[in-house]
Parts: sequence; structure tokens; C-alpha cells
Amino acid sequence: MNVIVYIVGIIGIFLAIYVNLPQPDLSSKLTEWKRNGTILNFKGMNIFYIDEAGSGSSGPLICLHGFPSSSYDWIKILPQLKQQFTRIVLLDFLGFGFSDKPKHHTYTIAEQADIVEELTTYLNIKNSHILAHDYGDTVALELLARHNSKQIKFQILSLVMLNGGVFPETHHPRLIQKILLTPVLGYIAGHFYCRPIFSIGFSEIFGNNKPTPEDIQDFWAAIRYNNGDRVFYRLINYLRERQIFKKKWVGALQLTHVNVLMIYGPADPINPPEFASLFRNTVPHPIVTLASNIGHYPQLEDPYNVGRELLDFVKKLTV
Repeated sequence: MNVIVYIVGIIGIFLAIYVNLPQPDLSSKLTEWKRNGTILNFKGMNIFYIDEAGSGSSGPLICLHGFPSSSYDWIKILPQLKQQFTRIVLLDFLGFGFSDKPKHHTYTIAEQADIVEELTTYLNIKNSHILAHDYGDTVALELLARHNSKQIKFQILSLVMLNGGVFPETHHPRLIQKILLTPVLGYIAGHFYCRPIFSIGFSEIFGNNKPTPEDIQDFWAAIRYNNGDRVFYRLINYLRERQIFKKKWVGALQLTHVNVLMIYGPADPINPPEFASLFRNTVPHPIVTLASNIGHYPQLEDPYNVGRELLDFVKKLTV
């Protein structure tokens, strides 16, 4: 009994210290990113977004980021996107980045899709291309299902997807994700999640082009903003939703008439190479581009070539 009390006491001390740690300062780049954004009020909650004008002619593009990061995921590829599209909209989902992160909220993919629809209505976007990654892939599939059934507020012109767990059977969550999914333990883990753990885990899912210390610090600062790490155990429920709504979301890919491109980095331990094979065998008329030596974050690891593949795909749609 004394040992248990001792362990609980130690955990309590560490928790008290961590809870009172100040949030990290934002770098000049991240501060500028935040400054360029605007707030959408969604049901009394603040949703951060950036609305950038482009010099291209391919219409608007909406960018949907992954877990556990934010719209800042797109910073390295944004210059190329601005060359092709008339308008680029980048948002932080509820619970991420500079958006609100309510502690007791039940986060769902359907609600994140509602937020995207609300934003398109607010910005008077009638049709748009979509670029999605990871968590954003799942939101995009919910939007695609709505598009297929004509129950959406805007028309999807095309969909470009980057590495994401489209198929639960080929998705291999990291240890921290498994822990976050575990009742009670997930809550505790979220409160002990720290920069060193994030740095190791984040770097491991990249291919040859690892994130710089500056990159890691920026992504960590965006996570810690408004204590986002404290809601990880709630946000991670999207992995359960992928199982529950597999038929709907995979079916959306199989039934759609929207042109879809998958840009896939095979050096991804979360979605290993069997993912690409299953995608080709499951989706009618699949278009899959392999990004050699690239892992889970193609847009950060090789922004130039990812941007080039995306632009070539969109240009062919207008020929």
C-alpha cells in the first residue's frame, strides 16, 4: 500500500508541475501565421482560418489538416498552391491549432465537416477543390459522402488526399495513439504529453527528410496553444469513428464521380505500403502517386514535388 501511495504521489507531483508549465512562445513564423488568420464563430466556438488570394485560375482550394497538428501543416506548400488556385482557405479544426479547444466537448468527424460547410457558406464559396491529409482525409470523406448524396452546401471539384488511415485494416496507430484511446489512461497520458515525447514520435513518422528542431518547436507550440494536448484523448475518437463509419466513408470513394488523387508516401509506419495496394484494389479508377522515401507528412517532407503532382492533376481536369 505504501508503494502505491508513493507512486501516486510522484505522479501527482509531476502532473502538478506539468499543468503549471507556461505555454511555449510562438516563433516569428508561427506568430505571422496566426496574425494572418481570422475567426469564424461556430455555435459559440472560435474557428481559426486563413483566406489567401491566389494568382491561378483553378478556383478555390480548401485545405484540411491532420492529427495532431493544424493548418500550419501547409506552410511549405502554400506558395505553390497560390500559383494554381484563385483562393486558398486553410482552417484549424475544432480542438486544433488556434481554434477553440473545449475540454469537455465530444469531437466528431461529422461536426468538423459541418464546420467546413459553415465556413464555405460564410465565405460564399459555391464550389471548391479539396486538399486533405490524415485526419483531414476522414473529414474529406464525410464531405464526399454528403456530396455524393447531394446533401452538401458546396460542390467538390476534385479531391487530393495525402497519407491517411482510409482503411482501418491497414492503419497502424502509434503507441501514444493506442494509449490515448484507452479509458482513464488516455486522459492521464494527454496531461503528461510533453515536447520530448512529441519530438520523438513526430520524427519517427517522417521518411528521409526529417523535421528540423524549428519545425518541431512550431508544431508543438501550436498544439500547446490553449492546452490542446489536454483534449487529445477526446480528439483521438476519430480512430473509432473510422471503424464505425467505414462502409460510409470508403463507400464514398467507391461511388463518387469526383476526380480523386492519392499522393502517398510509402515510408509511413502508420500507413505502410499495403495501404496503396488496397487503395488500388478498392477504389474504381484509382490514381495513386508514390512519393519515394517520403513518410506520413508528404507536404512537409517534399513540398515541391507534392505541389507539382497536385498542380498537374488539377490542370488535367481543366483541359
